[in-house]
Amino acid sequence: MNTDGKVKLWTAQAKIVVDTLGNNGVYHVKREFILNKYREISKLFLEPYDWFVRRAAQIVPPPPGAEYSIWMYCNPKMISNYGPGDYIIEAEVPLDNVILFDEGKWLRILNLSYIPSDTEDEERFKRSIRELGLTHDSQAYTSNFYPALKREITKSWDRLFDDSIRLSEFRMGALWELRNEWIKEISEPK
Repeated sequence: MNTDGKVKLWTAQAKIVVDTLGNNGVYHVKREFILNKYREISKLFLEPYDWFVRRAAQIVPPPPGAEYSIWMYCNPKMISNYGPGDYIIEAEVPLDNVILFDEGKWLRILNLSYIPSDTEDEERFKRSIRELGLTHDSQAYTSNFYPALKREITKSWDRLFDDSIRLSEFRMGALWELRNEWIKEISEPK
């Protein structure tokens, strides 16, 4: 974080995002973008994304036109999942527009998994999964047979916003919008 209350963040985005920024000065993610990008597996992404949107809106209210978050990284080396034709965008964003969190916890949510409060809690939850003959948390989440476990998994996701619990050393950020005035550099695809 800078001393002026801003944070540097990076993201990989398609040309349409860069064009939208150039034409409109702002970019928002719409639900239809996620449906188009992930097609038949979009439901798997939308459950965690919808949960995130509901919770994140309580932390930083979304501006008009924003439906989903723009995923940002606090370290440019973490942008490893960009594809051919993607642009790397470096932005300097006012801190009050950013929701920061531990990437390891977000990956657990994307995998429909439990976020433990500590190692003891993690072992307890793993035991409860194994006792039911399950091999992964997501089996309890996606099945209709374990509603109590699914509620426990979903409730644990609130720990995403608890900075005292760390599962990784990497930080991510989410923005409701990306504004032209925040852009420091846009790198062409390689």
